[in-house]
Amino acid sequence: MQRPVTLLALMALVAQPLTRAAAQHDSTSESEEHVFHGRTFFPGKGAGWTFGYPSVDVNVGLYSTRTPADSTYNKAFLRAHVAMNTGIPHVAVSADVNWIPAVGTTPVVSFVGQIDPLSRESDFYASVGAGLITGHAATDKFVGWAQAVVAYRTSIHELTPFVQAGHALNSGRKFELLFGIAHPIAPYLFHVP
Repeated sequence: MQRPVTLLALMALVAQPLTRAAAQHDSTSESEEHVFHGRTFFPGKGAGWTFGYPSVDVNVGLYSTRTPADSTYNKAFLRAHVAMNTGIPHVAVSADVNWIPAVGTTPVVSFVGQIDPLSRESDFYASVGAGLITGHAATDKFVGWAQAVVAYRTSIHELTPFVQAGHALNSGRKFELLFGIAHPIAPYLFHVP
């Protein structure tokens, strides 16, 4: 369990120096020039950065899939979602640590490169991507992963309902769905002098 948490912490630390500088460049109006407000599923605008500042969300909801015997499997999940822009418009990277408490304490970790074709300022969010995920093989190793996400950013306390469909690319796996609510983590309100 320490490896996934360590990887996410390292990713956030590497991106921290970019955060304060990026806050000024991503402001949307002169009155917000020195404050960046976190948004769910928002990897930044992608202007001029190799990797931008991280956006960190906390997600909760229902994990649903079909078992090999074709019965429905539904469990509650808790997830930390980190996204960063790549400097290429509409291309980002994300990492997730997903816990399903009914299954145990070992999280499922994924790393995904994704395309988000809508304006990042829109209330609607959509992305498709591919990468690697743990917890989907007989041994604890990464396997291929594909996913699609649709979300709507509400004006109610930054809450964002979302649906994610994913599929491990090894044989015998079923599609997995996440029906959840996301919220940005408060430390991503930075005041830049």
